[in-house]
Amino acid sequence: MKFNFPESVEKELAQQAKQEQQRTNGKITFSQHTLPVQQEDKTNVTQKMTPKELEHQQRKIENISSKLYTPQSPLTPEFRSKSSEIEERLQRIKTRFDSIKKKEEARIAQIQREAWLRYSHTSKPTLQDFKRPLTSFFLFASAIYITLQFSWYALEREKYIEEMENKQDKIVNELNEALREQKQILDQYNSMGGARKWWKLW
Repeated sequence: MKFNFPESVEKELAQQAKQEQQRTNGKITFSQHTLPVQQEDKTNVTQKMTPKELEHQQRKIENISSKLYTPQSPLTPEFRSKSSEIEERLQRIKTRFDSIKKKEEARIAQIQREAWLRYSHTSKPTLQDFKRPLTSFFLFASAIYITLQFSWYALEREKYIEEMENKQDKIVNELNEALREQKQILDQYNSMGGARKWWKLW
């Protein structure tokens, strides 16, 4: 990634690079005055620093003095703040929640589809649906028929008994009438002369 700095910045960077170069030569220039740098302190410092630290320091100097200076990103893991970590966690939670929500919506849609298919199959009329009402109708009709038949039989029986009683009374009356007539005939015969033998009547 290439950065274009203004001229003032480039001049400042060039001046810093020149100062670093003068330090390595043992002198530092401040407003036309030169001060000797203690080589012993420099050597002591260099002796205290490890080769890795020296290499890292040199790389930093080269990056500062170069026009292709690339600053370190503050978003690298070692420079990340707590707020960025919280935002990242919230984003992960949101992503997971969205995925779970999509799965639940798909599951609910599948359940609704299965319920609709089951309802559509059960809503169609079948012979089994008419079995119970037809059985109930026949039982109810049979009960009504038996009740009416029993009532009719009871009425017919009463009428038959009444007719038989009338017929019996009529026969009894006829018999009584015949017996009465026979008794009258016998009484008349006895009154006409009981001395005459019956065989003389021939």
